[in-house]
Amino acid sequence: MEWLSKYLAKESGFVRPDWESISSHIDSLDLEKQSIWCDISEEWVKRIAEDLPEGYRIAQSENFILLTKESEKYVSLFIKYLERTRVRILRTLEGIARDDGYGKHVVLIFDEIDHYYSYLSYYYPEEGEFGLSSGVYINNGYGHYAFPHQELSIAEPIAVHEMTHALISHLPIPGWLNEGIAVSVENEITGSRPLRMDDEMYAKHMAFWGSEEIQEFWSGDSFYRVDDGQELSYDLAQFSVHLLSGEYEDFKAFVNKAHYSDGGEAAANEVYEGSLGNLILQFFGEGDWEPRPEQWTKKSDGR
Repeated sequence: MEWLSKYLAKESGFVRPDWESISSHIDSLDLEKQSIWCDISEEWVKRIAEDLPEGYRIAQSENFILLTKESEKYVSLFIKYLERTRVRILRTLEGIARDDGYGKHVVLIFDEIDHYYSYLSYYYPEEGEFGLSSGVYINNGYGHYAFPHQELSIAEPIAVHEMTHALISHLPIPGWLNEGIAVSVENEITGSRPLRMDDEMYAKHMAFWGSEEIQEFWSGDSFYRVDDGQELSYDLAQFSVHLLSGEYEDFKAFVNKAHYSDGGEAAANEVYEGSLGNLILQFFGEGDWEPRPEQWTKKSDGR
C-alpha cells in the first residue's frame, strides 16, 4: 500500500484522498477489487485517526468500519444496529436501494464537535450560511458518514436517515425526493419522524410556501436554509413521498426515473401522468407550484 501515500494530501486539518486517482490506479491492478478497497478504507481511517487526539480506535464488522472514542459497549451496540439497519433499508426500498459498491461503509464518530465541523468544512463552500448538523452522509469520492458524539438513542435514527441516503446515492434523484425517502424510512424503522400536520404546523406551512419558496424546494436549496424553511422542507418532502408511495410499484418506477435537473417533473408526468405541482396543490390549494428549473440558482446538485 506504499503507492497510496502519493494520493493523500492534508487539507483543513485532515487527510483527503484523491479518490479519482486512487480508483484509476486500482483499475490498473490485477487484484480482487473488494479486498483492495477494504484495505484502502482501513488505511484511510488510520490516517484520519492520526489527525485526531489520542484515544480513537477502529472497530469493524462485516460491512462497517468505525473510527471512534466511544465505549466498547456503545460500539458493540451501534455497529450491530448499523448491520441490522442496512438489511432493513434494502428490504424496505426493494428495487430502489442497493449496496453494491466496493469496500466497507466508513463511519467517523468525532468526540469533539469542533473536530466534527472542521472535518465537514472541506465539503462545504467557503462562503454562505448552513444549518447545524447532527450527522451526515458525505457523497464525495468514497462515500462515508460523519457523526458528532451523541447518545445512542439520538445516533440511531440519524444513522437510519444517513444510511438511506447512502443506499440510494447511485440515483440522480432531486434533493426533496432524496430527503423525503430518508425521513420516511427513518420513521418507518424508528418512529422518530411521525407524519403530523396539526393546525399550528399547517399555518406555518401556509405562511412560508409561495411561488419562490417552492422553487427552492424543487431545486433542493430550501434544505440548506438556516430558518424554519429547512424543517418545513423536510416536512413537505415527507408528506410528498407519503402521497406518492401509495402504490409502491409506481413509486419505484418514479424514483428510478426522477432526475434532479428538473426536480423529477418529467418522471412524474410519465409515471403519474401529471405535474408535481398537482402534488403541492393538494396541500395548499391553487398556486404556481410546478418545478421551473430555468429559475433555479442551485447550491447543490440535489443528490
